[in-house]
Amino acid sequence: MFPNNHRNVWKILVAFLFVPTLLLGQSSPTLEKIKKTKTLTVSVNEFYDPFYIENPNDEFPGLDVELAQEYAKFLDVDLKIIPLRTFDQHARMLEKGDSQIAMAGISSSINRFRDVYFTDPYLISTPAALVNRTALPPEPEGQIVTVQLFRNLNDLTNITGISYSVLANSSNHQFLREAFPKAQVFSYFTNEAALNELKKNNVNAFVADSFYIQALLQKDSSLRANYLPILGVVQEDHISMAIAKRDIEFLYNLNFFIKELKRTGKIQQLINKYFKSNKWVKKE
Repeated sequence: MFPNNHRNVWKILVAFLFVPTLLLGQSSPTLEKIKKTKTLTVSVNEFYDPFYIENPNDEFPGLDVELAQEYAKFLDVDLKIIPLRTFDQHARMLEKGDSQIAMAGISSSINRFRDVYFTDPYLISTPAALVNRTALPPEPEGQIVTVQLFRNLNDLTNITGISYSVLANSSNHQFLREAFPKAQVFSYFTNEAALNELKKNNVNAFVADSFYIQALLQKDSSLRANYLPILGVVQEDHISMAIAKRDIEFLYNLNFFIKELKRTGKIQQLINKYFKSNKWVKKE
């Protein structure tokens, strides 16, 4: 059984999943507005490179920006990008009609579903970490290690004394509270602040989503010398686009677009471009 405070949310979700087929024949007011103004307005995450990169190289505007460009091209309209900082800002922009889509590396959740509709995921992430190597037990001497001892965060369950830093009220924060109820978990208003606590040796591990950790390693490969990246899947976090809660037809349109990007390999190309290469990293 679901807790009482989740029952209403699940009723909404069930109703959403079983939308009458009559809606399929209705036009989309959002698409009509986009075509009338000849502009698609998309909000992105101001502080989450490489999903959005401030003052980028023209060839590397950011993964979410490239997705927005593809969709604008699909609709044959111009594109307006608005960088924002918080999920609440994205949700308010959508509700007021000041933007049509939030593409901001957003992970979907039941709580966020109260404010927006989510598309099918275009990326799958997981809670991951950078862990201070000195906090981990040494590998057995004189043996050839053929199996990685720490593949995902659950492998840290039996290691005592590890403390964690994490972005406050994020899905990663929730995961830590549930998976490591007895561990010291310190939360911060930004990922940067949480990462700095690791660098200052105030905690043993910094937890963020796997794409964020991979981006850090692209920006600074020297991190591997002191910190072990743990990137294996412990749970699926769905990174989705968000839209206002009033236009099911627009949601179907976006879902078809995402399906086509996956089918044609465009999504994988973008993953390779931004997370398997550091060419997007700006030189200082």
